[in-house]
Amino acid sequence: MLNAWRLTMLKDKLDRMNKRCVKEEEQLAVHRSARLCNLVYLFFLVTYASFGILSVFPAVLKGRTPWRIYIPYFDWRVSTSNLMIASSFEFLCMGSALSLNHLNDAYPLVFGLVIRLNIDLLKKRIQNLRTDPCKCEEQNYEDLKNCIDDHKQILDACNLIRPCLSQIICMQFLFVGVLYGITMMNLMFFVNFWTGISCMIYFFGIICQTFPFCYICTLIDSDCDDLALSIFSSNWQDASPRYKSTLRHFLHHAQQNITFTAGGIFPISLNTNISLAKMAFSVVTFVKQMKILDSLNDK
Repeated sequence: MLNAWRLTMLKDKLDRMNKRCVKEEEQLAVHRSARLCNLVYLFFLVTYASFGILSVFPAVLKGRTPWRIYIPYFDWRVSTSNLMIASSFEFLCMGSALSLNHLNDAYPLVFGLVIRLNIDLLKKRIQNLRTDPCKCEEQNYEDLKNCIDDHKQILDACNLIRPCLSQIICMQFLFVGVLYGITMMNLMFFVNFWTGISCMIYFFGIICQTFPFCYICTLIDSDCDDLALSIFSSNWQDASPRYKSTLRHFLHHAQQNITFTAGGIFPISLNTNISLAKMAFSVVTFVKQMKILDSLNDK
């Protein structure tokens, strides 16, 4: 998770970039992005809350605890009150875990959306360089310097968040592939109607753990290519030598794409996410070929 220092530094850099949004269309784009980030947070909240609720109520109505957590010296089978106490305890424990997963899954995606927004705004500012006839060459040079500063703030924000994202996504990559397979086996062989709905919601939540952020990282990589093209295609042909020299340095740095890795090993991209999905089918195929489920049923 983000510590206080990283969170403060990240907020300062994002605020500095937002101060550049003085045009009405830029402010409108920021508001749209904020609304989308709120919807992402709400989506993960509803997904995990639905899994928790659909796991608790059917189990309690059938007279058992939802996750069968062992509580020493306490038997939930003795009375209805004990069942309610044990179920409430399990819901509290699982609710805490679900809240942590909710935050870990939501904030990388929110950060990716914010970075994409700022890259898109920067591309538009670069396209508008030296297009205002009322500005002199010195003012155009200052606009170029502001664009370079915005790009630097984006890179610094990514460097701040990269260690945290690397740890979280690495752990998700290590476990999500196996969870895909286990959840699919549970759906295919062990569930009834209500637990099947809960399991499907959980499976959907597992997909949302890695796929959206991998997709955003792929889009960010494409946005960086478009950013370099925007710099090269800007109106620089009749600019001063100082302007052209600064623009060349800017183009050189902009050609280095923004990439994220999981644990410094796996690149965070759609290709990696597809490889994880293939692991699920490999697990199910392995279980079928080894006839593990038949052995469990015989016992």
